[in-house]
Amino acid sequence: MKLLLSLFILLVAVSGLDAQMILLKSGESVPATTFQRQGDLLMVAVTNSTGSKGQVAYYISDVVELQFPQPPEMIATSDLIAKGRAARALEVIEPIVAFQKTIRDIPGNWWAKTALVKCTALVALNRPADAELILKDIATTSTEPEIQLAAKLQLALLDPPKDPAVALAAYDGVISQSTDTKTLTQAWLAEGDLYLAQHQADEALMAYLTVTVFYPQNNPQVPRALWGAAQAYAKLKDSKNQDLTLNDIVTHYPDNPEASLAKAEIMKKENQQ
Repeated sequence: MKLLLSLFILLVAVSGLDAQMILLKSGESVPATTFQRQGDLLMVAVTNSTGSKGQVAYYISDVVELQFPQPPEMIATSDLIAKGRAARALEVIEPIVAFQKTIRDIPGNWWAKTALVKCTALVALNRPADAELILKDIATTSTEPEIQLAAKLQLALLDPPKDPAVALAAYDGVISQSTDTKTLTQAWLAEGDLYLAQHQADEALMAYLTVTVFYPQNNPQVPRALWGAAQAYAKLKDSKNQDLTLNDIVTHYPDNPEASLAKAEIMKKENQQ
């Protein structure tokens, strides 16, 4: 490790997260709650015994990896998107993506994963061209198989194949290889939507229920999967399960857009009786 200098100056840096550590080639783990990049250096905030604040500089070439927890903004952004607040979601995630991009050449960064979340917000805001540029960047720079799968899936969803069989093959390919809950959820929802459009309600229902049964924990896409299942039940003329599903959406996900759709469907059914 090449310890360059300690500068006890007024701290101006990007705030980080608790338990952030920088692992150095020397074997040392450096706490890095607050740090910033300056060229080929990482400037880490320190406080001495007298309370004075400053920075210690480390060469990036001496860094083995960054050991940082997942940025909480990723979950917050996904929740906002699911609740129809994509503009606010983009505001939340953009500064995180921008900062992570400054360190994306250092192992352990969260750039690609945060950028994927940003792409979801861009798509929700009807900005597919902007999302596509980022996704292609991720696909060409990331070496992590899961991230490449996620980018591949999002690119396929931006421009789905016209042949349903080709689209299903693409989604099945992602499902067979991925272990990431978010990626699997997106792939199963895509299959459900495709089957529903093809009037294959049984297959659509199975795809949607796969999400609600196997990936329900902390998954903001569950309301969407339930809404898809309710539509499939309607096509199957299973009024009982459709009603149960619609009421489940209204009761447990009142702040999601699907709740409004479910309420409208419930009212429609009541007026028809």
